[in-house]
Amino acid sequence: MRRIVPNICSNDIEKSKQFYTEFLGMDVAMDLGWIVTFASNENTTAQISIFRNNENKPLDNSAIFLSVEVSNIDNWFQRAKKQKIEIVYPITNESWGVRRFFVKDPNGATINLLSHYV
Repeated sequence: MRRIVPNICSNDIEKSKQFYTEFLGMDVAMDLGWIVTFASNENTTAQISIFRNNENKPLDNSAIFLSVEVSNIDNWFQRAKKQKIEIVYPITNESWGVRRFFVKDPNGATINLLSHYV
């Protein structure tokens, strides 16, 4: 395998663009209107795609749970608070060596932002 790209359905592509570019700092790698792929500017194989929900059914993305490793987790936590991103698990030092917190993206998916510590 060369890469795996998670896909999330969205009822609001514009809110997703704002979350993934402004909060996570990703670049738009492809935008076809019905699908937008975001890529890390540090590692272009780290990607996520957001698909437009054409069925107009309510979404249940609550089961989607993504982990994103970042540097300086405390800066990310302050950034989330400043941008009023929904934090659903507080910043915590876990016993297995990660410091992390969870946010919700505009589509209901949970994003686990984490850094390893010694």
